[in-house]
Amino acid sequence: MQGEFTLYDALEVSPKACPQVIRAAYRCLAQFNHPDKKAGSNAASERLAQINYAYAILSDPEKRERYDQTIKLQERFTERRGVEAPGAGGPGTSGATPQVERPFVFRPLT
Repeated sequence: MQGEFTLYDALEVSPKACPQVIRAAYRCLAQFNHPDKKAGSNAASERLAQINYAYAILSDPEKRERYDQTIKLQERFTERRGVEAPGAGGPGTSGATPQVERPFVFRPLT
């Protein structure tokens, strides 16, 4: 699904992520974007609402399965013509992917 924001994007996880990874990402993002830490920021409260909604769907196996099916149906019937590849560099762009600040990083177990 190119160009569309999914619940997986909200939690910054892969669609193949296990429940433990989804929970860890939710906890980290919720703490990072909590309105108490960013007083007066409407963006932080909106982001937290997105994170909470995404976690509510993706943490429940039945809801997640239904959501995944709707994504597959939308992807199957989405028009693909005329869509530029990310970083292709349209008019006025440098072609580089913008850097995104990540509040957490999963480190390999040692």
